[in-house]
Amino acid sequence: MSNNLQYQYTFDATPAPAAPVRPDPNAPLFASEDAVVASLSNSECVFQVKRTGDAHVMTFQVLQALDQCREFRTLDEHVARIQSTIPGLEHQREAVTRVLQSLIERDLLISDARFTERLAGAASAAPAPLRAIFVRACDRPAQLERLLASIADYERRHRAGRHYVVLDDSVLAANIDRHRDLLREFARTIGCKVTYVGPAERQRLYERLAKAAPQSEAALQRMLLPQPGATRFGGGRSWNLALLLSAGGRFVLFDDDQRLPLRHHELAQGGLDLNPTQLPFARFYRNMEEALAAGEEIAGDPINLHLDVCGLGLGDLVGRSEYGLNRESLRGLNLARLAHLGSDTRVLATQQGTYGSARSESAAWIYHLDAAGRADLCSSRDAYMSNIEAQFIWQGTNRARLSSISWFTPFAFDNSQLLPCTNAVGRGEDALFSAAAHFCHPDALVLELPVAVGHLQEQSRRRSTRSLQASTPRVNHFATDYIQRQFGNFLASDAAQRLGLLADIFRDLAGAGEPARVTHLREYLNYVRADAIERLQQQFETATDAPVYWQADVRSIIDANGRALIAKAPPRLGDWSEEFDAAGCARALREELGDLADNYDAWPRLWDYARDAGDKLLAGV
Repeated sequence: MSNNLQYQYTFDATPAPAAPVRPDPNAPLFASEDAVVASLSNSECVFQVKRTGDAHVMTFQVLQALDQCREFRTLDEHVARIQSTIPGLEHQREAVTRVLQSLIERDLLISDARFTERLAGAASAAPAPLRAIFVRACDRPAQLERLLASIADYERRHRAGRHYVVLDDSVLAANIDRHRDLLREFARTIGCKVTYVGPAERQRLYERLAKAAPQSEAALQRMLLPQPGATRFGGGRSWNLALLLSAGGRFVLFDDDQRLPLRHHELAQGGLDLNPTQLPFARFYRNMEEALAAGEEIAGDPINLHLDVCGLGLGDLVGRSEYGLNRESLRGLNLARLAHLGSDTRVLATQQGTYGSARSESAAWIYHLDAAGRADLCSSRDAYMSNIEAQFIWQGTNRARLSSISWFTPFAFDNSQLLPCTNAVGRGEDALFSAAAHFCHPDALVLELPVAVGHLQEQSRRRSTRSLQASTPRVNHFATDYIQRQFGNFLASDAAQRLGLLADIFRDLAGAGEPARVTHLREYLNYVRADAIERLQQQFETATDAPVYWQADVRSIIDANGRALIAKAPPRLGDWSEEFDAAGCARALREELGDLADNYDAWPRLWDYARDAGDKLLAGV
């Protein structure tokens, strides 16, 4: 903390006649620093800037003025707002302007240019090598065949000569044989290096890792191998395996129901969107053929598009024209909500949207679209009844944006430093990984690009049924939200130490008494449902021109969450049996969090071994 105590600020009490001023739209923007405040007397306080620790003494009236300047606006706009909101300053335009100028000089009001300068730091380190491109596959030969065909087209066009690894978590022997044959034919046709990791190869990797870290054997088995009697989705197993096989490098991850090429929407824009509360972007189509033809194929190597920014420092990122910041990027944003952006911030992973089918099992997000998206959703009643299934869509962002966590599977990962494991089972393993990664690396973010990858599921899904139900998060969603509540609470800089802290945090809740665990689950579910009601109420009040069928469904969702909010049912998460009573829920929570904690404890040793083994681990499969 700095010992720099700055001088006092106050206003001249001599009134001057107010003159109407029209703000210059091209003028610089300013926003006030985020700070902690302590009272010194009835009229004065100390204002300590969180970013630097510098302390400034000022009157409460000046503090009020600074509080009105949290968002990036022109100086004239700030002056006008202060005059209209703080009593006694209506006719003191010159005095207010003079004080704000002094605050600018003392770096308490930050200009848009000054903010951008802060992001520039040392040049980014040389990117870690690309270890491989992994494909998660599971009992879907038709989907894998389609993906490999699209990758073959990519290789013919760009001659990238990359290493492709299929992580096959299939159960049926016929599908295992078919997947192996498809990969062998792909290699024969294209000439690329390939590796197949099926159940037998996975078992050998497990045995090698268990021998290297015998104290982690139980956790390793949970993280990599199917468990007897397990019925939940197990995509996290191949995710964890990809993390180990790429430790110390970078990697790209496909799911078998995706396909190239990458496309960008005609409404895509350049630059970087820093708004942390940006609404989702989506457009809807009549059939899959239309959805797959939407937008335009990107020029150049689509995988390099991601690799070029994966691991990049924020200063280098915004220095590129396609991701540059301009005045409009910052206008109206609260500087305190941009505190996660700094010269040491880097891109930990990249993400993209999808064209074809939605990525989510629920389509409740469609009720939070902006006006243009809602108009497309509701273009007619017949279209609406089809669109609520989110089966033929474009879903993503129309402008590159940074976020602390990703709610969907990233595409390119910088695994040069320890990345955490995720839960081997259950939906939402992607968000859980991302939250744990940001906890371990608070200076790292996810960059979502305004492009999309094809997504063709094996069969149509009825998402509307789940959309209209009360919000009931799954176990991994609960863990994700619990991790997010810990952001900013710990100071350790070592990723392995922070992952150990996360294990202790989960054990703390798992070790609570049964009544405390039941109470925590009830409070969590109540919060989730109350939040869903509030956000939908805001949408309902704002969307005054929405058709009656949209309004009726929004009311139904609000009603479903309201009924669940006051129900006396046991606090079950989405993965748990309907037969669980309150004690069963408490017991399941203890077991789930205990397993996650054990996994987090074991993971750094396993990752270190995999990193030291390097390419030999993958070559030995």
